[in-house]
Amino acid sequence: MRTSFRIALVAAVAGLAALAAVGHASARQACTAGTQSSGGVTYRTFCGPAHATLKVGGKTLAFTTGSCQMSSSIFSINIGTITLPPGKPKYDYFGITVMAKKGGTYSNQSVTWQLPHGKAGSVVYATIKLAGNRKSGTFSGQVLGTSGKGTGSFSCG
Repeated sequence: MRTSFRIALVAAVAGLAALAAVGHASARQACTAGTQSSGGVTYRTFCGPAHATLKVGGKTLAFTTGSCQMSSSIFSINIGTITLPPGKPKYDYFGITVMAKKGGTYSNQSVTWQLPHGKAGSVVYATIKLAGNRKSGTFSGQVLGTSGKGTGSFSCG
């Protein structure tokens, strides 16, 4: 009796693990990276584990599903779907690009974001602190067009 119970328990656990794996696989497949056009507007979608948090104007905004690119002299993080001009933003987007060969503190940078319904913004004169491996960091600076401050953090995965 105990042996059959153990076999049933092991089978149930294995079945749940398989369902969880299928759920994760379909979530990963839901994002299709690349450029699309619709109604004369071009969109670029970024996929992957990158995420960021932005605190601006008393609100905290979370951005998920993005990617990081690193070369010998550049770090770039892009999350979500950017609406390219002249279109008005339709999706969530967050982005930073820094000329950075290594981790450290970089001044006079910018952080940009877009939100649905045409809302967009930038943190300018930003100080970006990149971790030594250039896979995470923090930022702070002035919100463009206001006297307010924007802060946040980001990670490649």
